[in-house]
Amino acid sequence: MRISRLTLMIGLSACVLAASACSASPAQTPPLTRAATQTPWIIYVNVTSTPEPATVTPLPTVAVAAAPTRTATRSVARPTATKAPPTKSVVAAAPPTNSPAPACSLGTVTPSFPEDGAPRNTRADGSGGSAIIFKWTNVPPDISGIGDAHFGYMVQVESRRGTAHVNGTTLYISANKYIQDGQLVLDPRAVSSLAAGDDALAIWSVTIVKTSGSFNDTDATVRPPDLVNCGPASQSMSVRLLTGQ
Repeated sequence: MRISRLTLMIGLSACVLAASACSASPAQTPPLTRAATQTPWIIYVNVTSTPEPATVTPLPTVAVAAAPTRTATRSVARPTATKAPPTKSVVAAAPPTNSPAPACSLGTVTPSFPEDGAPRNTRADGSGGSAIIFKWTNVPPDISGIGDAHFGYMVQVESRRGTAHVNGTTLYISANKYIQDGQLVLDPRAVSSLAAGDDALAIWSVTIVKTSGSFNDTDATVRPPDLVNCGPASQSMSVRLLTGQ
């Protein structure tokens, strides 16, 4: 019983002190009220944040629609330019023209010397050997009788080993010079060059020709100017070139 009374007295005294303290400073406000007003502002900012919408409107529809319209208009407009070429090709076509007639027509001659397959000696070092003398017959009377300096002969010589070409030369002589000499000579050194250091076969033929100038009868290898054939080449003849030391 003593303890309870003492406790009661202490509680009453505490109440009296508390009442006196509250009455002594009625204008002051407790500091706890300020902290209570700040918490709603912080929570409000975090709660109201909303994510942006994830859906995006597709853009490719605009680029795809523009491309087909441009290509279609260009392909339709171009066919008009293809009408011109067919008319030009038809107009340009022309019938073939005949080739002009030869400047002269005197036929051909017949080779007579050396006989076909006759041998001639040469040297491997090209220093000499045998000369070849060419002759032909059946000279047209238009050449043998008139003495025109514009007419003459072309002698073509080609050396071969089997079917392979080795060497060759072409000689020219006026009709007047041939009527005077009755032959055309290929010197030994030229014959050796045809053989080119080994046995070979020289094939030759004669053609009647005409020039607008004149023949150089001092050098049979000089070609006359503006030369034309007055007939086909004669039949071919051969000379066997035998090369020694």
